[in-house]
Amino acid sequence: MNKENNTDEIDLIQVFGMIKNTFKNFLKLVISIVLFYKKKAILFLVLLVIGVAIGYFLDQNQNAKNNFVQEIIIEPNYNSVKYIYDFVEELEYNFRDNNFLKKLSLNQENIKNVKKISIEPIVKGTDVLDNLEKRYENREFFKDIMEAYDDGKVEEEKFRDFYKHHKVTFEFNKESKYNSKIISSVLNYIKSNKYYQDISELTLKQKKIDIERNKKSLQFIDTYLNNLEKTPLKAENEAIIFSSESEKLPMVSVASLLQKKELLIELINEQEHDLVFNKEIFSVVDYGGIISKRKELYNRMLFTIPMFLIGLVSLFYFFKHMSKSINNFVKEEEQ
Repeated sequence: MNKENNTDEIDLIQVFGMIKNTFKNFLKLVISIVLFYKKKAILFLVLLVIGVAIGYFLDQNQNAKNNFVQEIIIEPNYNSVKYIYDFVEELEYNFRDNNFLKKLSLNQENIKNVKKISIEPIVKGTDVLDNLEKRYENREFFKDIMEAYDDGKVEEEKFRDFYKHHKVTFEFNKESKYNSKIISSVLNYIKSNKYYQDISELTLKQKKIDIERNKKSLQFIDTYLNNLEKTPLKAENEAIIFSSESEKLPMVSVASLLQKKELLIELINEQEHDLVFNKEIFSVVDYGGIISKRKELYNRMLFTIPMFLIGLVSLFYFFKHMSKSINNFVKEEEQ
C-alpha cells in the first residue's frame, strides 16, 4: 500500500515538474522576444517610418484613402427587376460607347471618375415567402422549402425578383461635380424605357377605373347598412335578398356585407398606394447622398506596408535564429 502511495506521489511530482518546466520555457520565449525587439528597436522604428511614408504616398496617388459612395434603395415595379439588373451590369461595357453616353448627356471626361456601379438585393426571407404565397397560396409548404436553403442560395439570381427592395451603389474615385449628374442620368435613363412606361400608363389607367367601381360598391354597402340602422334585422346573420326585374341576386347576410366592406376598403387603399408609388419602372425608397467612406484597416496601404516590412524582417531573423540553433544542435550531436 505504501509503495502505491509513493508511486502516486512520484508521478504527481513529475507532472508538476513538467508543468513548471513548460511554464518556465514559455516565459523564457516571451522574454527573449521582448528583448529581441528591444534590441532591434531602432531598426523596426525606421521600418515603421519608411512603411508609413510609402503607404501614405500610395494612398494619396491611387485615390485609395477614401471611397466616395452613394447607395440608393429602389423598389422595382412591373416585373422590371431583370431589366434593371441587366442594365446596371452592362453599364461598364456601355460606357465605352460614345453614342450611349450621348443618350445620357455625358462624355468620357465625365465618367472617368466612376469606379464601379453595382446593384444587389436587400435580402429578406419574408419577401420570398410573401411572393411565393401570392403565387401559390401555400405559405407553410414554401416555408419548409426555404429552410432548406442557406443564405448564399437566397441571394442567387433566380430569387432577385422576389425581393421588394434593391440597393444601387455608385462608387467614385474622388469628389467631382459630375458625380451627382452621372447618378441622375443613369436613373432617368432606366425610367425612360418606353415599354415599361406604356405598362405603367395602362396599369394606372385601369387602377383608376377599378377604384371608382370599388368606391361605388363601398358607397352602396354603406348606404344599405345605414338604412338597416333605422329598420334593424332580428339577427345579424339574417339573410338579405337583393333583387331586380331581370334576375335575383344570391342571398347576402349583414355579416358578409361587413366583411365585403372591409375587403373593399383594403383593396382601395392598395390601389391608391399603387397610383402614388407605381408611376414609374421603380420607386426610390431612399436616395441618400454621396458620402466619403474610409477603407477598412486591412485595405489601406498606410497600415499594410509598415506591417508587411516589420513582419518580413521579423521572419528573416526568426529563420536566422532557427538555422543557428539547428547548426549548434548538429555539432553537439557529432561530438
